[in-house]
Amino acid sequence: MREAILASASQPHPSAPHHSAPRPIPPEPAHGAALRGHPAPPRPRDRKTLTRADWIGAALDALARDGLRAVAVEPLAERLGATKGSFYWHFRDRNALLEAAVAHWERTATDDVLAALEPMPDPVERQQATTAAFTGSERDIQIFLVLLWNADHPVIGPAVDRVLGKRMAFSQRCREDAGHSPDQARASMLYSYSLFLGVLMLRRAAPGMIPESGTPDGLQDYVAALIKQAAEGFKPPAAQ
Repeated sequence: MREAILASASQPHPSAPHHSAPRPIPPEPAHGAALRGHPAPPRPRDRKTLTRADWIGAALDALARDGLRAVAVEPLAERLGATKGSFYWHFRDRNALLEAAVAHWERTATDDVLAALEPMPDPVERQQATTAAFTGSERDIQIFLVLLWNADHPVIGPAVDRVLGKRMAFSQRCREDAGHSPDQARASMLYSYSLFLGVLMLRRAAPGMIPESGTPDGLQDYVAALIKQAAEGFKPPAAQ
C-alpha cells in the first residue's frame, strides 16, 4: 500500500497547472529612462539635422575659445552631439572645415563691416567707427588673435593677408579722404596698425598686461589712445 501511495504521488496531477520556463524581461525603452529623470540617448535622425553652418559656427567658437587645435572632428562632433559621419557629409576633411570657417569669419567680421561703414560721409567719424567695430566683439578679437598667431598655416595665412589688406586699405582711404596725401595716409595707417596688432599679440602672449583689457570697451579705449598718440591725432592737415 505504501509503495502505491508513493508511486501515485510521483505522477503529475492532471489538474495541476503547467509551469513554463520564466520569460525574459524585455529591455527598457529609451523614453523610460528619460521619464525617470535620465536623458535618453539621441536618436539617429536627430543627428542628421546638423547643417554646414552648424559645423562652421562650432569651429569658430572653438577657435575663439581654445585655439586652432580645438578645431578637430571628434571634439566638435561630441560638442554638437553628432557623429563623424555628419561632418564628412558636409566637409572633405578638417582643412575644408577650417577654410570654410575662416572664410565665413572674413566675410562677416571684415567685408560686411566695411560695407556698412563705407557710406559714412565724414572720414574721421568713419575711421573712428572702424576702430570701434574691429575692437567691439571679444569673440572676433580672439579669432583674429588665433589667426595671427597661426599665420604660417597654409589655410590661415592667405586669409590673414586678405583681412589685413582690406582693413588697412580702408583705413588708408579714410585718411586720404580727410585730406592726407597718399604717403602721409599710408604712414599714419601703418603706425596705427603696428600698434593695433602689437597690442593684440601682447594681449594673447601676456594676458592682463594691457591696461583695461578686460572688456571690449577698455581695449578699444586703450588702442584708440595709443593710435592717437602714435599718429599725433587723426585730423586733417592744417590749411596753408
